[in-house]
Amino acid sequence: MTADDIPFQSLDTSPTWSGSSNSNGAEVVAFEGSSVVQLVGGDPQEAGALVAPLHDAIVKVSPTKIEAVDGDFDWSWMIDDLTAVIHAADEPWTILVVPGIADFGVSVPIERVEEFRSLVASLQGPRSVRQQRPPSSIDVPSTNGHGPFPPPPIVAPVPTADDVDWGRPATIDVAPVKDPVVISVIEPNPLVFDASTTVVPTTTHAAGELTGIEARNISAWFGTHNVLDRVSLDMPAGHVTSLIGPSGCGKSTFLRILNRMHEMIPSAALAGEVLLGGNDIYSPTRKLTDARREIGMVFQKPNPFPAMSIYDNVVASLRLTGTKVSTAEKDAIVESCLSKAGLWNEVKDRLRQPGGGLSGGQQQRLCIARALAIKPKVLLMDEPCSALDPTSTRRIEQTIIELVEEVTIVIVTHNMQQAARVSDLCAFFLAEQGTPGYIVEYGPTEAMFSSPQDSRTDDYVNGRFG
Repeated sequence: MTADDIPFQSLDTSPTWSGSSNSNGAEVVAFEGSSVVQLVGGDPQEAGALVAPLHDAIVKVSPTKIEAVDGDFDWSWMIDDLTAVIHAADEPWTILVVPGIADFGVSVPIERVEEFRSLVASLQGPRSVRQQRPPSSIDVPSTNGHGPFPPPPIVAPVPTADDVDWGRPATIDVAPVKDPVVISVIEPNPLVFDASTTVVPTTTHAAGELTGIEARNISAWFGTHNVLDRVSLDMPAGHVTSLIGPSGCGKSTFLRILNRMHEMIPSAALAGEVLLGGNDIYSPTRKLTDARREIGMVFQKPNPFPAMSIYDNVVASLRLTGTKVSTAEKDAIVESCLSKAGLWNEVKDRLRQPGGGLSGGQQQRLCIARALAIKPKVLLMDEPCSALDPTSTRRIEQTIIELVEEVTIVIVTHNMQQAARVSDLCAFFLAEQGTPGYIVEYGPTEAMFSSPQDSRTDDYVNGRFG
């Protein structure tokens, strides 16, 4: 269902302008105590859609734009660019739709919701403002971190990792669960990798200013289902670390925990620490947007914004993180990132054409370029070549080998030959007989494939199971 399928609903459009003026003399109304939000679940046209706050902001409405400002962040939606404005019926959030981006918006204080909506309606008229279908019941106010109203209840069955569509990134700023209420107590497996073990890679890179990432005693749950048990892993700066193992062993869940994506599932919980340059990304003092800026993600299925041009796809991450750059700087970033992703020579003469018109392999490299635009310290890749042909796969692998000189890379792959080709270090995950996933063996990739220390590793890398 799209916004055009929903009948327009008239709102009170009487303007209530009062406030300061901007540099052009136009009147501006400020809504303090607001936030920027992202749609993370459901259809915004329907009751029960779920949004997550990205960061606090002061929302300002003027005759020309809606702006959200908070220190280094500056989000803006030009009134002339808006194709739809979707208000929640029972919550104080509004999704502001512009071409190519339809899942971001703002939430204003509950006591000023009607004022905000009246102002917005007065700018474009009632036909531009759409309201979510009315819910079956109204929620009661809450202070649980999701805004003045609680999120919709989770109904059985509890989702698992396999039930979630990870086709595109989404965010939710929920404090990590350090002490889950229901924990399956399992005795430590003697073969779990010991975090104190020192592994020396077979190849070295000039790490320079590169930053490594470390997981300490990570356990994870979906509801009461324990999917990872006390996993510790050091992914050193300037190297490619591959995560291998059969389906269902928790390696993709582990990867998403490194990017704070695991917490977007309402039933998810985790314990442990993820250290980026020695600092825990789950610390209450760390903003979610800071973690996402420093730890990029490339998904199994290429997910460029199909209606956006190739150029705009690359710089989209700048806009979504509130990073301000000049036009000349954007041009330089686009050329640099597309070159690093091995795509510049193929698209430099059609940068204004839609990104959705590229081939599958080109789209994946475009997504890599988009991730590089904000200069992440770590790049996570979840089976980035599984949907690509051999030629495209080889180009992606070459890109990985070149990029590791600039960014630490962690890749999940089911392709043993690929792990052997691109990674310096390898971790073998396994989950046996319904137990949580853990690391059986970890070490230099060459040694893991030529002389593994565990017979199960030998069986897996040589295709005898999995």
